[in-house]
Amino acid sequence: MMQLKRRSAKQKGFTLIEIMIAIAIVALLAAMFLPGLMRKREDAKYSTALTMLQKDFPQAIATQVSRTNICLGMVKADLLNRGVPNLNVWNLPWTLDSATANLVTISYPIDSTDANTAADMVTALTASTNIASATATANTKVTVGYRCN
Repeated sequence: MMQLKRRSAKQKGFTLIEIMIAIAIVALLAAMFLPGLMRKREDAKYSTALTMLQKDFPQAIATQVSRTNICLGMVKADLLNRGVPNLNVWNLPWTLDSATANLVTISYPIDSTDANTAADMVTALTASTNIASATATANTKVTVGYRCN
């Protein structure tokens, strides 16, 4: 009689095998798509950082120089007041290392999982007309010298 009741009762829920197969499928899909998504995220950070270094800093420096007619003695607060954010795309603060009569030097820290980020940035930055120099320190920092004209 017990066997008849078991057979006639409808199954409720999922079996352990069905749950394990579903988990395996989800894990397989995650393993296929997550590396690509992470790569896209790093590429987006790189592009944003490069834009900041090629456009935001030179524009802020030029605006400050046009307001004061001098480059010497420029400080980080001057660039912050001209719209450059205090933190970069990796949520690290950049520094203004020096400001001479015709050159402002910025150190821009990098925290990228891509080992070529700093070197690629330097290559792209050296092609810019308003940048006097760009150097990489390992993959942790890019130092950029901007012309003050």
